[in-house]
Amino acid sequence: MSRRVIVRSISCLGLVGALVLGDARTALAAEAPARSVEELSTQLLGWLHDPDPLAAAAVVERVHQGVPPGVLLALLDAYRAAPRAELDALVRELTGYRRAEVRVRAVAAWAEQGAAAAESAVAFAAADVDIAVRRLAVSLATLHPSARADACVQELLARDAELAAELAQPPALWVEDPS
Repeated sequence: MSRRVIVRSISCLGLVGALVLGDARTALAAEAPARSVEELSTQLLGWLHDPDPLAAAAVVERVHQGVPPGVLLALLDAYRAAPRAELDALVRELTGYRRAEVRVRAVAAWAEQGAAAAESAVAFAAADVDIAVRRLAVSLATLHPSARADACVQELLARDAELAAELAQPPALWVEDPS
C-alpha cells in the first residue's frame, strides 16, 4: 500500500471516527486536506453559508490551521456579502495578517459589522503601516460617515503627506479615441 493511500485512509478513519462520536466540529475540521485553493475555498465558503454554528467553528479552526491568502480573500469577500456574528472575531483577527491585501479586505469586512465597528475599522486602518490600508480608511470614512471617522481621517492626512498628496490629485480620466 502506498504512503498516499495510507494517509488518505487515516484521514477517512478520522472523519468517520469523529462522526461516530457525534462531534460535528471535529468532523468538519478532520476532512482530508483540499488538493487546491479552489477546493479549499469551496469548502470554507460552504461552511460560511451553513447556518450551523459548528460550521462557523470549523471555518475558524481551518483558518487557524493555515490557508493560502487567496482563500482568505475569497472568504472575506463572502463574509462581507453575508456577515455572521460567529465569525466577527476571526475577521478582526485577520486585520493583523501579514499581507496588506488580506488586511484591506478584513478591515472592509470589519466595517460591515455596524456603525461602531466601522468607526473602529477606520481608526485601525488609519494607523496601518501600508498605504493601501490607510487609503481604505479614507474610503470607509466616506461610506460610514461619523464624527470619529472624520477625525481619524483628518489626523491621518495631517501626518501622512504621501496619502494627502495622492488624494489631492484629481482622478485620472480615460478618454477613448473617437475614431
